[in-house]
Amino acid sequence: MNRRPERVNSLLVIQLAGLGDMVMATPTLSALRKLYPQAKIALLTNSRSADIVRGLNDIDEILTLDSFLQLGTLKKLRFCRFDMVINLYRLYSFKGAIKMFLLFCAVAGQYWVGRDTDGRGFFYHLKVPEKLSDKKHEIEYKLDIIRALGGQMKDINLRTEYDKDDENVVSALLSREGIEENDIVVGINCSTFRPSRNWMLEGYAQLADDIIEKLKVKVAFLGVAKDKDLLRAIKKSMKHKPLDFVGDFNVRQFVFFLKRCRLLISPDSGTVHIASSLGVPMVVLFGPGEYERYRPYGNEERTIVIKKQVQCAPCFKNVCRNKRCMESITHEEVFAATEQLLSKF
Repeated sequence: MNRRPERVNSLLVIQLAGLGDMVMATPTLSALRKLYPQAKIALLTNSRSADIVRGLNDIDEILTLDSFLQLGTLKKLRFCRFDMVINLYRLYSFKGAIKMFLLFCAVAGQYWVGRDTDGRGFFYHLKVPEKLSDKKHEIEYKLDIIRALGGQMKDINLRTEYDKDDENVVSALLSREGIEENDIVVGINCSTFRPSRNWMLEGYAQLADDIIEKLKVKVAFLGVAKDKDLLRAIKKSMKHKPLDFVGDFNVRQFVFFLKRCRLLISPDSGTVHIASSLGVPMVVLFGPGEYERYRPYGNEERTIVIKKQVQCAPCFKNVCRNKRCMESITHEEVFAATEQLLSKF
């Protein structure tokens, strides 16, 4: 077994997962910078997740890998000869463990560190134990790596990045839509990675109508381009006309727009963790996901989570026939939570 390097001059952090996981990794990146202040820290992630942390001062270089066929990226990583390589994500399956093992072999590096999920991290030199059955937040699992390396955390803060250009693009779009600086905007995210975690079409429509009619504020629907058909169906069921920003923003512009919102309403998704990093008040409709592991973190006093107890949760289905965990959430209770947060903040 390789001995831990006495001095770490370069290290690679691997975080190949979605936007939410990237946001939840930022406290660990900050802790690594404090633990190894002189080291060159590189991050390997996918293209979409890279944008949300580009400019983060804890990282010296970001490399992207969207496919294991990107041989040029793998060759560049191997050439770097990192003193330490760290995988921040869990090994959910044996197949996933083999893929990560092959990636580590391609990257090489002197010392391998990662989460030994249910004993699947056989290839790591430093194995950080964890079980899928444990009830702990994903952020804490990532920070366990820092603890295993001898580091400490005083402040745990989520971070996301945007710049002046992103502000200008969003501000210009809002101006064209007639949104003034003092207007109250409630953002409704209708986008989830897994359709099973999304709310009902009629729920979105009734909720948005109630907010516009009863609270006299602007409602803006958010999401990615693939959700345009969904939003068209929602708008057909509405009496009032909402703002439609689905597919209009890139990742960094989306971050700035969320900061502009007075409140966010969203199912369990990466958008929730972005909003947490910004301190945006939010109502979260939490369905079949792992609540203990992926609940909103660090913004609890500004967050109301609506979650129904059902026997079949948690589950990892992409599509569900009954979606009883989401169907049992009513637009009346979401509206009540919205009204409560808007009056408080």
